[in-house]
Amino acid sequence: MKRAIIIMAKVPSAGKVKTRLQPFLSPEQSAELAEAFLQDTVNKAKSVCEAIILAYSPAEERKILEDILPSQKVFVEQTGNNLGDKMFNAFEFAFGEKTDAVVMIGTDSPTFPADFIEQAFEFLETNSDVVLGKTEDGGFYLIGLQKNSLRKKIFENVEWSSAKTFRQTSLNIKTSGLKMSLLTDWFDVDLPADLKRLQNELKENPTIAPLTFDRLSKISFNLFNKNGEFLERNSP
Repeated sequence: MKRAIIIMAKVPSAGKVKTRLQPFLSPEQSAELAEAFLQDTVNKAKSVCEAIILAYSPAEERKILEDILPSQKVFVEQTGNNLGDKMFNAFEFAFGEKTDAVVMIGTDSPTFPADFIEQAFEFLETNSDVVLGKTEDGGFYLIGLQKNSLRKKIFENVEWSSAKTFRQTSLNIKTSGLKMSLLTDWFDVDLPADLKRLQNELKENPTIAPLTFDRLSKISFNLFNKNGEFLERNSP
């Protein structure tokens, strides 16, 4: 089967990404960390599959992404009224490229193993119509589809970026009559506590997200006091 991976990404511009990590990070630091997340995610995806589709927003800042990812070939603008529309349209584009199995990931979980992507493809290429990887906050970090499994209904009436996202999407899949497989749960890095968890994970194994480790190492001295507690930016 012909494979492809879609990476859903925001252009890492200061003040527009990782805003919930502020005031513990400055807008510039948040953007730098988001850029490292993106680069590590692309490198991880390429270790599994060379066919990478970067679905990005906003449209007018594509040149920034081209500079960050000079070897990336396929860019497609995210289009639609909400995240569900954007995901559906990105899948539709990917299947229009004559692919048979497509896995979509974001950039908020830079340390989930590449093996999870390979496992998702194996599910799709054996007996599953859809694959989901749940995040601990109730969303999902991965969704994979076979070509004949793409349904608009999967992405409708979902409260995106909420604790209900995974449950509502799962219900849509089941009521569409599709067979679903699940991956191991993982975590997104959205909040300060997630950032501390990420730092601890990367201390144990920097190679799972080396660019994120490097970036976080350069800014971490500003983040924590001697007890490992977060300090707000500009705190004494």
